[in-house]
Amino acid sequence: MTVLTPLNESNRDVQAADRTATSERVKTIMRRDLKLGSDIVIDESTPFFGGTADIDSLDVLLMLTSIEKEFGIRIASEDVGRKVFQNVGTLVNHVTAQLDARQSQAQSPSTETAVAADALQQLPHQPPFRFVSRLTRLDPGRSAEGVWTVSGQEDFFRGHFPGRPIVPGVLIAEALAQISGLAAHAPGGDGRLVQVDVRYESAVAPPADIILQSRLLRVAGSLNQYEVKALCGQTVVASGAIALSWAAARQP
Repeated sequence: MTVLTPLNESNRDVQAADRTATSERVKTIMRRDLKLGSDIVIDESTPFFGGTADIDSLDVLLMLTSIEKEFGIRIASEDVGRKVFQNVGTLVNHVTAQLDARQSQAQSPSTETAVAADALQQLPHQPPFRFVSRLTRLDPGRSAEGVWTVSGQEDFFRGHFPGRPIVPGVLIAEALAQISGLAAHAPGGDGRLVQVDVRYESAVAPPADIILQSRLLRVAGSLNQYEVKALCGQTVVASGAIALSWAAARQP
């Protein structure tokens, strides 16, 4: 459930100020692009068609491009007509609504992000043996992508190898197994790693962000087989297949 913050007087003042600023920016663009003289009065009731400003369709098209660039928005073609460009006020309302929606989306965690965070918390592996630092994408039951951030300060680098640290390949395989378990997204399940067929193509030296990818290939009875890949930037460092058994998780 999304919790909405009540709109108090301070919130209203901020929104009103933002709308006023947007209105002034729109009017500035109108005067600049349409070369309107100071004798032309522009307020929010000023129409785009049939008014004293003598604005035609080409003028509106020019303004549309400038408005989209100025505010970083897109105005759909079906909205360009008199629905948005009825007058200055309707245009300001449309721009303000888009900016408000973008701000709300940025401030509110998405359902996808919440699901990913919950799945990561349910991973049975805990630090220092959790090798998925964060989830970046999750399609429950089908695929997952995450990142293992390696700083170089991890304890295993003291022996692997002193003076020239390299991320152990076996830990990359374990990280791929963990991201595969997240792809399965079976809360409370007792998934077990039963097969690893991973080829190592490039060594990884810290610090590094190792991108972990897993995609379900097939299901055979209690076994799930995943296609896995680990990358550093655009370089593939490991790839292959991993099989997990979820038999215990599916028992009544």
